[in-house]
Amino acid sequence: MVARRVRDAEVVGSNPASPTMIYRLFINWYKARVSAKQKNGPFHGAASAIKDSLGVARVHPEILIYPYAALLFISVTFPIVSASVFADWYRRIFSDTYALTPHKTAAILGVVGLSALYTALVTAYFTTAVSAGVLAKLENRPTVPLYGLLRVIKNFFRVTKFAFLSLFFFPIGIYAQRRKLPGGWLGVMGSSLTLHMAQVAPVVLSTHKKVGAAIRDSVDTLGKKWREGLILKVSMYVVIFLIVALPKLIQHGFFKGHAASSVSWLISIELATSSYVTLKVIYSVFTTVLYHQARDHK
Repeated sequence: MVARRVRDAEVVGSNPASPTMIYRLFINWYKARVSAKQKNGPFHGAASAIKDSLGVARVHPEILIYPYAALLFISVTFPIVSASVFADWYRRIFSDTYALTPHKTAAILGVVGLSALYTALVTAYFTTAVSAGVLAKLENRPTVPLYGLLRVIKNFFRVTKFAFLSLFFFPIGIYAQRRKLPGGWLGVMGSSLTLHMAQVAPVVLSTHKKVGAAIRDSVDTLGKKWREGLILKVSMYVVIFLIVALPKLIQHGFFKGHAASSVSWLISIELATSSYVTLKVIYSVFTTVLYHQARDHK
């Protein structure tokens, strides 16, 4: 009698139309669907780009010279610029008075504006160089030492023009893709927000296209990969924020007074520029790999 009940239960459980089997089939289908979405999702794509970038760096370690060179260059030159060009402005900003006078406001705007311009130029040169180098390695093209830097020097004035414009890539990207509006506004906003010099570098170095055409070409090539680019970009800025905030947190917790506050601000400014340039160069490796993947699947 017990054996018969067991056989009956097995028959009921093995019936394709039974509720148990239907539930199991649904669960298996749902898990497979979720797994496929995660595999093809932007987070997986961003992780894949980082993994592939590390693979390129492992095979071609000479690429790593660019982040180190960028860090060394900005660490040496920015204090010199600060001590010469920004010296008077720094005296106004860190004066004994805390009042926000017109002179102090003008000095703050001057330091922020010129610092942004200087870091944008340095970043553009190094990101373009690393983009050219990484892309050549991914395409298995024979290269000479410091190939990317030589390409930047050869196209110096064209790279400089795009370097100045890189401060305004977001509105330029929207304007260049205006024909996609209003239907594709999310893609236009996302791709413009993640637009990066490393992404534009292949077009800048290999063609003579004007700004609008170069931007459209770069954005169209990357396509829907802008989601992965956005994840990488947000992650980069989170790291930069933590690095820049560290001196102020230490000063606030252990050191008091106007002099300590001024020193911590100066250290934060120096760290902001050096970490921004260095991480941008590293980020450009990821962006170049994404660009190469998107171009191969285009």
